[in-house]
Amino acid sequence: MKHLRITVEGKSYDVQVETIDEGNSTSHVPVASAAAALPIAAPAPSAAPVAADGDIIAPLSGVVQTVDVAVGAKVNAGDLIITLEAMKMITSINASGSGTVSAIHVKPGDAVDEGQPLCTLG
Repeated sequence: MKHLRITVEGKSYDVQVETIDEGNSTSHVPVASAAAALPIAAPAPSAAPVAADGDIIAPLSGVVQTVDVAVGAKVNAGDLIITLEAMKMITSINASGSGTVSAIHVKPGDAVDEGQPLCTLG
């Protein structure tokens, strides 16, 4: 038996390796796959969306059903901007103030996360 230390992505593993000669009477030696010895990494957390001044953000996670404005449209406080569906419930997203739509960040069918910018009023 040989004792080896293997380093994978900065993490060290101590392993023992058995040397098998062709003349050895051992017919089969099980070998664990290297993947089984490695720790399973958790998926990286997705970056939190960053809202800027003038952004209208999603109040909840859902799927965009309609985008009721276009870039350049003038809106007043309370005007319907976007509708979202979450768990078979429709939520209307209204303008929080008056302004002109300077950017739309989503389209119908897009999945959005809570806090994600939907559009920007300038």
